[in-house]
Order: sequence, then C-alpha cells, then structure tokens
Amino acid sequence: MIFFSNILRHKLFLILFALLFVPATAYADDDNYGSAQALGWVAIGAGTVANLLFVAFNSVKKLPLLKVGLGSEMPKTMFSMYKPMLNFHIMLNSVGFFAGMAHGLMLLRGLDSISLSLAIVMTVSMMSGIVLKIASDRNLKFFGRLVHGQVALSLLLVVLVVLHVSVMGNDFD
Repeated sequence: MIFFSNILRHKLFLILFALLFVPATAYADDDNYGSAQALGWVAIGAGTVANLLFVAFNSVKKLPLLKVGLGSEMPKTMFSMYKPMLNFHIMLNSVGFFAGMAHGLMLLRGLDSISLSLAIVMTVSMMSGIVLKIASDRNLKFFGRLVHGQVALSLLLVVLVVLHVSVMGNDFD
C-alpha cells in the first residue's frame, strides 16, 4: 500500500512541476500583448482553482460526519489528504503568482493604481503564505496565519482582479 502511495505522490509532484511551465507556454506566442494577456488568464485560472478547491476541502473537512453522510473513515481520509491538498494549493498559487507578476512586468507601461494594488495584495498574500509554510517560530507562524487567513484580504484580491479585468480588458482586444 505504501508503494502505491509513493508512486501516486511522485506522479502528483511531476504534474505539479509541469504546471510551472504553463507561463512559458503562454509566452511562446509571437505577439507580446497576446502572451501577456494569456499569462494574466493563467494567473486568474490557477489562483481560482487553487483557492476554491482548498476552501471547499477545508469546508467539507469541518462539517460534522452526520451532515456529510459518510462513515467513520471520513476523518482518516480527510487528515491524510490535507497535506497533498495544501501542497496543491501552494504549487498552483505559486504558478498563478509568477504568471501574474510576469504579466505585470510585460505590461509595465500600462501600470495603473488597480494593477499596482493587485500586485501588492498578491505579494502580501504570497509572502504571508511562505511565512506560514516555512517559519518555525510560534509567533511568526501566528502572524502568517493571521495575515494569510484574512477574509478581507481574499475579498480585496477578488475585487481587484475583477476591476483589473474590467478596466484593462478593453485595451488588448
């Protein structure tokens, strides 16, 4: 059983590693505006998938077993799946972050306040996630959890992405 678990873990790692090359394939286009726009959509798609799946997983994990309708295997399964889901969340958000930053750097001449605010919020969220993952100090972990888990930060990120797409979407059609 452990052998199959290791094979599955290695396949999942290879798939997630391949996702790092998504921004490179979006940049392979000759048109700079098209590739920059593709990187922006890669960032939005990766961030949406990573966050919605992780939030849904955590929501289901916190439900009482009677509401879910599953047997006593639910806590064991959910506990064993948390680490892979967290790694998936980290990897896909990293792809989205770097694709979004590459998108912003390619279109730096069109920088406006919404785009700058979006870059700052993305960076704060990414750095607090890194602190949360890497830090060993209890107070530093608490700070990372406090900043990274803010609903207001997530809502601000969503609002800024929607504003950015609605304002900048007309410039590159």
